[in-house]
Amino acid sequence: MYRFLPVPVLFCLATGVGFAAVDNGLLSLIPANARVVSSIDVQQARVSPFGQFLLTKVNTNGRDFDEMAQQTGFDPRRDLQSLIFASPGPASQQSESGFVVLMRGTFDAQRIHSLILSKGGTVQSTGGVDVYLSQKHDTNESAFALADTDIAVFGDLASVRQVIANRASPPVLDPDLQALISKVGAHNDAWFASILGGSYLARHFDSSTNPQFKSQAQALQSVRQAAGGVHFGDTVQLTFDAVTRSPQDATSLVDVVRFMASLGQMQRQNGAQGEVLANALDNMTLNASGDRFHLSVAVPEKNLEQLADSGGTSAGHHHGFKAATRQ
Repeated sequence: MYRFLPVPVLFCLATGVGFAAVDNGLLSLIPANARVVSSIDVQQARVSPFGQFLLTKVNTNGRDFDEMAQQTGFDPRRDLQSLIFASPGPASQQSESGFVVLMRGTFDAQRIHSLILSKGGTVQSTGGVDVYLSQKHDTNESAFALADTDIAVFGDLASVRQVIANRASPPVLDPDLQALISKVGAHNDAWFASILGGSYLARHFDSSTNPQFKSQAQALQSVRQAAGGVHFGDTVQLTFDAVTRSPQDATSLVDVVRFMASLGQMQRQNGAQGEVLANALDNMTLNASGDRFHLSVAVPEKNLEQLADSGGTSAGHHHGFKAATRQ
């Protein structure tokens, strides 16, 4: 499927830098049926030590990056400010799967218009806004639009149209999701919030015959809501919180995570990656209170740099970037 060149590049680079606090202006535009939301403040991530480190690992000297910047007049390192991803979740018998990515930044509308049309895209008007489509015109086809001079939207066609309509009448999100966003977004540079529950994740473990994965699936199925965040600094703080069906389920989830952590700690002697992981797990906080599950981990920022270097971050970002721009 044809994808508009600027959007995968933006998403690839932005997610490589880090997640951050919510942009309320973008949040007010997402479809009301959203069940999972994550937010990226690229400006905030850029000034963090780990964000600065990752930016040095992104290979922007290749032909693909140069062509994208020249054709669109857009340099994500300079022009991208914030990003939100939202989705109603996986497809079901009652509804189709969808997603939308909203980006705030500095965009050259004329250059983007020319590029998309030169790649075979077409344009239609929705609410006075140009919506760009690939050569296919199915309702599930990906679409791209500039909803405002500083807001770009990418997603399935129905979701993009809904975002444009939401400019005049902002939707009301599910109150449980809104409460999660308000709580996790206030204290983290990186966050996600979900009211999907754990059953859709558990399906990935159900296909395994390993009893260890079966227990993971059972624990995940008990999750009704979840949120997690990252706070950058000299020490990077990671947290994950979940609401389960019962106090017993919360305790079971603690047991499963503790068991999986013990497997990670056994990798201490397997090079730098194993040592960093094991040291982080040594200091992990893990508990249950009623039907609430909580996990937090603190990792020195320098250790994350070590982990990224040992994992070949530079190569990984380079290949991921090229793969995105080729689509």
